[in-house]
Amino acid sequence: MTVPAPRIPAMPSVRSARQWAIALAQSVLATALGLLLILISFGALLEEFSDQPPDGLVAMYALDLLLGLAATLVIGPLRSLRPGRLHSAAHLLLAAAAGLSVWAAPAAAIALYRIGLRGRTVLDVGAALLVTGTSMTALSVETRFRGEEPESAVLAAVGVMVVLALIPLLIGHVVGTRHELMTSLRERAASAERERETAQREQAAAEREAAALIREREADDARVRAEERTALARDMHDSISHHLAAISLHAGAMSYREDLSPEAMRRTASTVRDAAQQANRELRTVLTGLRTFGDDAPLATAPTLTGIVEHCREEGQEIELVWDGMSEQDLTAHDRSAVVALARILSEVTLNAAKHAPGAPLRITLSGREDQVHLRARNPFPATPASPPSTGHGLLGVQERARLLGGDARHGAVDGGYEVEAWMPW
Repeated sequence: MTVPAPRIPAMPSVRSARQWAIALAQSVLATALGLLLILISFGALLEEFSDQPPDGLVAMYALDLLLGLAATLVIGPLRSLRPGRLHSAAHLLLAAAAGLSVWAAPAAAIALYRIGLRGRTVLDVGAALLVTGTSMTALSVETRFRGEEPESAVLAAVGVMVVLALIPLLIGHVVGTRHELMTSLRERAASAERERETAQREQAAAEREAAALIREREADDARVRAEERTALARDMHDSISHHLAAISLHAGAMSYREDLSPEAMRRTASTVRDAAQQANRELRTVLTGLRTFGDDAPLATAPTLTGIVEHCREEGQEIELVWDGMSEQDLTAHDRSAVVALARILSEVTLNAAKHAPGAPLRITLSGREDQVHLRARNPFPATPASPPSTGHGLLGVQERARLLGGDARHGAVDGGYEVEAWMPW
């Protein structure tokens, strides 16, 4: 069990003018009250013995005067003493003077009050015993000088002295407890304020960290979108180059073949027109993100949708590819840019399925609806996650690629599985 440290309130300093004034006022007040008490007591003694008191009693009053004068003069300056052995010894001596000197009684009361402020039981008991001892000694000597025998009245007088001594002790206890309580409350308030400021700083730091994470995520998203635009621009660049080459070839044939019939000329001109229109559509799609790199693979080497599925099956992935109302040849014949985009999207979908749901069957449906082509991929959730959650950048690229072609994409959990759907003009 931990014993709490004794209460030792800090004594006020008398170095300031105000504290010097308080110390001087205590000494003057104690001197005035003590002088009043001894005059009253000595007057009663003269009246009792008809102005002829015993010499022993007169000597006791002379000693009372010396003790009282010394006690009242030092009680004020003792305010400067810090709590410790010297402080305790000095105030215990002043408390003991209460039983020996009537003049010292006010100074002794102040000393007892200060002892009570300390809140230490040992000092309280010691002060009470000293007051009891000095009171019994003084009263016993006084009764002998009076020529009387000690009686029960002496014990009663001692009891009164002890009770009177306990009053300033108790007052000191009450005031000291109040000071301790106020100090504790101030410390708690200061601690709560510090904790509040600390919590505010931590919250501000957390908000800054969250804002930094958001900015980092937004930067990553922007980077992924930019990379996807770049990839789409490369693919479209190759596709547009193909159309322009076809236009150049047929236009060149028309320029030097004078033997062409009007029907052949119309067919060649129609081919040039269709190629120019297709190139123009694809050029509008990628005009804002057109970039080329020397080491990029041309469109002719891009994998086909069926080729991607077959490759995944060779890797052990269970994939079902369903064509609904269209075929790969139909798709390729109408829109080469859609083929490239679907190939990129299908590659990302199969990679995610193999990574996050290995062994789970993947069903892919390609269907033509009016003027749009739809790709839907769905796989059931695995029993246990196969890898940590991803950043979602791949699916973000899928959506960006579809949007750049005038379509859109979505992904999420559906009926116990995960589904990715993308659509674009056809």
